[in-house]
Amino acid sequence: MLRRLALTVAAGLLLAACSGGSDGKNADPAPNPSASQATVDPKEPACSFLTAGERKELAGSAIDTVVATNGTDQSSQCRWQGSTGLIQVTTLPAQAWAKTLPQVVKQLESSGGVKTAADKKELARAKKLLSGASSFTGKQACAAFTTLAEINGAKKGATTTISQVPITESESGVSAQMCTSGEMTSLIFSVPDLRKTKAVDSAVTKALAAVQKRAVATR
Repeated sequence: MLRRLALTVAAGLLLAACSGGSDGKNADPAPNPSASQATVDPKEPACSFLTAGERKELAGSAIDTVVATNGTDQSSQCRWQGSTGLIQVTTLPAQAWAKTLPQVVKQLESSGGVKTAADKKELARAKKLLSGASSFTGKQACAAFTTLAEINGAKKGATTTISQVPITESESGVSAQMCTSGEMTSLIFSVPDLRKTKAVDSAVTKALAAVQKRAVATR
């Protein structure tokens, strides 16, 4: 049960859900290049968190057209698309991210998957871990992120998670998250026939670190 919660976090679903504003401009957790896009504002803060050079280094070719942006008082998101792929970054305070976690636990609890004694034990562990999540400080939220990452197999003290996510029916992408200094940041990257390898993980992690540094600096 707790591992399923960790996987949900690792997939970046919560970040996408948090980034939607009250005006209805919600972004898909796994962006679909063919879907109708949200409003575009190149001045959205997240659009300055990854340079053209860094995007090209990550993708191997230019990905420069801003196709969707989204922001609230707390969060910011920008999506670029090129002829061969897409990159999306989302950033928000870790406290805002943490507030979504109890609801995820409730959804897992009501999904019908809690059947065995082990499931019930893991659910209890999740509830204990996330008790008070709605009032976590940034430091506490990032600590919870690290615990979830460790549960999902990351090294002790990990501040980054990386997983493969579906983009379209035939294509997949890589989703990476980082939580440090009270800031939660996600990067989703996809090019045709992308496979999650050590080289891809390293490139995505490097780009994510650049985004995170700038996101923290703007808070």
